[in-house]
Amino acid sequence: MTDFSSVLEFIRSFEQLHPDASAYEITNRLRGYTKPSYTTKAWTIVTGFEQPFVEAKLDQNIVFAGELTDFGHFVAALSDQINQPGLQWSDFARWTGDHTSWAGDIGSAIELYRATPGHLKSLAEALDRFAPDSDHSANIAAWTVGEMINQTQQIRLSEAIQQYHAKPYSDHVKTFIQQRFNGIFENQTLTNPAKIEAEIRNATFAYLELSQNAGRLKQIMKSFTQKLRSTPERDLLSADLLQGSLHFMSHLIRKGNLAPLKFKPYQQPQAPWLGTVNYEVSV
Repeated sequence: MTDFSSVLEFIRSFEQLHPDASAYEITNRLRGYTKPSYTTKAWTIVTGFEQPFVEAKLDQNIVFAGELTDFGHFVAALSDQINQPGLQWSDFARWTGDHTSWAGDIGSAIELYRATPGHLKSLAEALDRFAPDSDHSANIAAWTVGEMINQTQQIRLSEAIQQYHAKPYSDHVKTFIQQRFNGIFENQTLTNPAKIEAEIRNATFAYLELSQNAGRLKQIMKSFTQKLRSTPERDLLSADLLQGSLHFMSHLIRKGNLAPLKFKPYQQPQAPWLGTVNYEVSV
């Protein structure tokens, strides 16, 4: 595992080699130092920047803001969080930075579990493997650093990363909950968990709709009215989405040092007026 100072020094040196490049360009160039899967045509489309793979220099787990973080995952997610210059194809699509980060991780785990029966014992195993804490911490770091850069366009990537590293991860988690999901706290208790869970489920569902790999899942994602009808396949997908969203919420609650919660999720996250289910979930 590489330490933070080594990674930061590499990024600073890279910035010095490209003194006129924006943080957007630097970040996307650094994707070439993560892993080949982050330099595919799909990444070119969503980021608006073509970058070939160079070497896996940044494909490392490091302690970032006090939390073990997949730094290559952070760089890749950040490349789609920073505002792109001009108009890009992705500006006309429903795709957002959520889908290249936490929603994509949850959705990918569901895809892989359902597409390869028998390869994984359970969806819980798939989520732990393909949406682990180190990926979620990377996603939250990407969102936070992306916000810094988008709001202060003259800031260098290395400066934003250093500022992020200077605060404890639990503070970043709380800020993420408040600013990304309009989370409301009373002391250390999140008071609107059902609303946040519904938004996570909706974003993950959108990822599955947009994904080119969803396969059979896409066949059951038709019109809005069809989504509201209960069928065995849709009930299964609904259960998967709920389990995935609760997996992410569990990370947020634990790592934000927040009080454990019990609440009733909405029956249909896109139709909260239908009310909640008749059972409680825990995170």
